[in-house]
Amino acid sequence: MIFTRSFVIVAMINFMVMMAYYLLFIVCGPYAIDQFKASPSMAGLVAGLMLVGCLAGRFTTSGILHVVGFKRILLAGIVVFTGSMLLYQVATNLPALMVARFVSGLGVGWIGTVTATLVAHLIPANRLGQGIGYFSLSTILALALGPFLGMLMTQYLSYPAIFGICSGFGFISLFIAINLKIPEDAVPKSSHQTSAFNLQNYVDKKVLPLSSVVLVVAACYGALQAFIPVYARELNMVHSASFFFLFYAIIVFVTRPWAGKIFDVRGANYIAYPALVMAVLGFIVLGIAQSTVVFLLSGILLGVSIGNFQSTAQSASMKLVPKTRIGQATSTYFIFLDLGIGIGPYLLGTVVPLIGYQNLFFILAGICALCVPMYYYVHGKRRVRPLVGS
Repeated sequence: MIFTRSFVIVAMINFMVMMAYYLLFIVCGPYAIDQFKASPSMAGLVAGLMLVGCLAGRFTTSGILHVVGFKRILLAGIVVFTGSMLLYQVATNLPALMVARFVSGLGVGWIGTVTATLVAHLIPANRLGQGIGYFSLSTILALALGPFLGMLMTQYLSYPAIFGICSGFGFISLFIAINLKIPEDAVPKSSHQTSAFNLQNYVDKKVLPLSSVVLVVAACYGALQAFIPVYARELNMVHSASFFFLFYAIIVFVTRPWAGKIFDVRGANYIAYPALVMAVLGFIVLGIAQSTVVFLLSGILLGVSIGNFQSTAQSASMKLVPKTRIGQATSTYFIFLDLGIGIGPYLLGTVVPLIGYQNLFFILAGICALCVPMYYYVHGKRRVRPLVGS
């Protein structure tokens, strides 16, 4: 049985925290600009620091989960994340806000490491793929509602009120987590502590080439998330643009099963190449958008492309390694994904004062175009063997 009480609780916690996570990512760039007069590059850094904190959270927990305990780290992560909302409220300058962002990411990293690992133990081995698919819906729904609510709230609520609502999500998650009971036979015990700083616990070198493409695509996506609210202001489409990520997530939700079947039958290339080409088109459409319809059309195109490229790259990463190293392959993928989303807004934000937001999206289209030959060179031209059991 997949939908056990523990599985549902873990999925609910993941949904609540990730919804707040995506909501804050959308809000904090404009907040830094409005409250502290930050430049676009600094606003991008503020937005991306949460990803850096998330990355740090992964590195400090993966190696000690089985020793410290899943529930203890989960509760600690929720407390840290919820407490960081107070730091947002009292931040009086940009460095203080950056600290709050990093601490928030640290808590999310701890929570995400626990939930992603724990569900794999809670799901029956013969239904692992199906169970992970159901669990991922909690993230997809969060991706839809978080940015949507973030852009909507900035139109009607003050920033302190928004941070207060996010802290409410944290308190609800904490209450739910306290009632989590992990079956004793679900998680294997460890009698010794694994070093949290042993890179072999997190990284598999076979996945590094493909992850380099993930890094670049994720940097483009991070810039998209960070700067779409400000770009929408320039176009006088703030209200309509609140639906951008809702359309993005809905199209991912609808197309992901279809893309997954093509991946299983045909392989990664049949999804990756069209996705990268469509990402180019999506960013071009976003750059030329002068109406709500065109603006939202770009969200659909980018959802089909970037959303499915990310999931395809994750699955392809698992096929590069023996089954015993799938955990490390997945970790490598997420490290590069988080790093790309984290540094993308800062690096790409440095050119915004020179070229403007519209031309930034044209540059992102060019970067995605360069990813096509890059993907071919590091992964597309090779024959990837089927997933094996050893």
